[in-house]
Amino acid sequence: MRKLKLFTLGLGSILLASCVSNPDTGSSLIDSNGGGKEGYISQKALSVEELGEGFNARYLPDVQNIKQRSGTIDVALDFYGNQYGWEKVAREYERLQSHQVKVNINTNYSGSTYSQKIQSEMQNSKTDWDICEGNLGERYTNSSCLHITSISNQNNEYCGRDVPWTSVLEDEAFTSIENHSTDTYIINSEVMQTCWFVNKTALDKAGEQGYKNANGEIGNPVTWDDLISLCDYMVKAGYENPLGISLTDGSIHSTQYTWLTRIYGDYYYRQFYPYAMSASYWDNYDPTQKDPELNDGYGVKFCKIANIMLAEGDKCKLPCGFQGPGSDLYKDLISQLYKMRDYIVADSTSLEFQALRDQFRLQNKGTKSAQILLDYLGNGCVYSSSDAIDLDYFDYPEMKNSYVTDGSITRDIGGNGGFLSIIKHPGNANQNNLNIDFMKFFMSPYGQTLYYQGLAEHDIAPMGLSTVKNKYIVIPEKWTKFFQEANQKVSFNGNVDGNIFISWGGRFFSQYQNTEAIIVENTRRLLLKTIGSSAMSVDEYISAWKEACFKDYKLKCQECQWPETMYLDPTLPY
Repeated sequence: MRKLKLFTLGLGSILLASCVSNPDTGSSLIDSNGGGKEGYISQKALSVEELGEGFNARYLPDVQNIKQRSGTIDVALDFYGNQYGWEKVAREYERLQSHQVKVNINTNYSGSTYSQKIQSEMQNSKTDWDICEGNLGERYTNSSCLHITSISNQNNEYCGRDVPWTSVLEDEAFTSIENHSTDTYIINSEVMQTCWFVNKTALDKAGEQGYKNANGEIGNPVTWDDLISLCDYMVKAGYENPLGISLTDGSIHSTQYTWLTRIYGDYYYRQFYPYAMSASYWDNYDPTQKDPELNDGYGVKFCKIANIMLAEGDKCKLPCGFQGPGSDLYKDLISQLYKMRDYIVADSTSLEFQALRDQFRLQNKGTKSAQILLDYLGNGCVYSSSDAIDLDYFDYPEMKNSYVTDGSITRDIGGNGGFLSIIKHPGNANQNNLNIDFMKFFMSPYGQTLYYQGLAEHDIAPMGLSTVKNKYIVIPEKWTKFFQEANQKVSFNGNVDGNIFISWGGRFFSQYQNTEAIIVENTRRLLLKTIGSSAMSVDEYISAWKEACFKDYKLKCQECQWPETMYLDPTLPY
């Protein structure tokens, strides 16, 4: 079973890489002088001393065999502050290439704007974009991006002499649990997970007011109701709007809020896998398993999914019954999220994620600052060094209810991340080869060491650790203590994004226009206590969502040439 290796993948090796040299040296040492051969670069690589104690000279670039190139590369990603790491890597690549290559770091797009832009750029044969976040290209990624399997199996001169690229990469670099296969159009640059952070000072003050978790302790929340109770007692202790959840477009579409709908949508709906799969899946189903998508017999029957999620009452022919928007189960899920309404940070509709992070880290709004924050675990590197907060962190709390078996695990949106793809430029082999060369540089021990340096210099944490094997990278020393502690406190229970129920009514409906059009407005109307007369009740929210899902279902049927009545018959061959 594949497990996330963010903190289990050689945490000792992270510390080792920061302190001592790897013994794999000796006769394999690379001469870091510039090659100077005609057609090859002439610049020296940085020395081991410049890269940091512990960098293995075996993995310095083999400069004598790196081709001199020229041109321009446009890296266009949904950056979260990590552009500083990319800038550091880009400038070193330009230097090695004698400044005959220019690398542009495009920070113009983020959140839902980026998601929309990337799809238009992938379809644009004259696009300037070269490196992008391929998972957001959706249906266009495989046709518009370079296939990289054969490339990854070749030697990578930026990793040293005669070093196959795959030998320095973890398996997660090419694994995509969402597609149940090896995705050869995307290279995952990170392995990630998310968690909740809390200011222990505020937690202790909540305890003075009477807060205790389900274990009877003044401690981190264990259940969802603990989390809500902690918010309530923080308010009693004088903290205003302590829950750090943003309701910007980006949060609802791409980050915090959609993490909640995906994670708890998976928590509620994973139990229905056996009803939506082929008959053989029943024999392998285990409700406590972290990766049930990898079981033998996994194979979605869309007519069954549609019957469960759309066919109300006796129209549902499957033993589990109707469970979609309008069901008691779905109402319970939305009602649980609705409990956040009285505690979400002020200005949540305009408070972008990075500003929310800064507010939590600096506590610069006093008692009006967020005291609890949902974020990538990697950002604890930065939070743990803040003088303004006494930091702790915890796993997603269990949403105890009568619809989900007690003790069911909550999985994460973590796993593979970065999702780097190279946009294909038909008829322009030079540009394609240049982009491949830069990707090989970025995803090398040398490139990733520089990437971490660039992040650390600006107090930006990685969302997760690199898929380049960590024993070959110098991890900034100031991060190692946090990651070592986090390994003991936060676990990874599997990735939610293989759950088809999330994309068939849980969070959107196959990414068609109706559910996408209302999700931001309706989420705000549901959760903002300051919205006044336009506020939505849970029932009103569900009614609007059910209508939008059914409209998008019809669009799905048109695209796939399914009969619109398919949802009424789970025995159909779809």
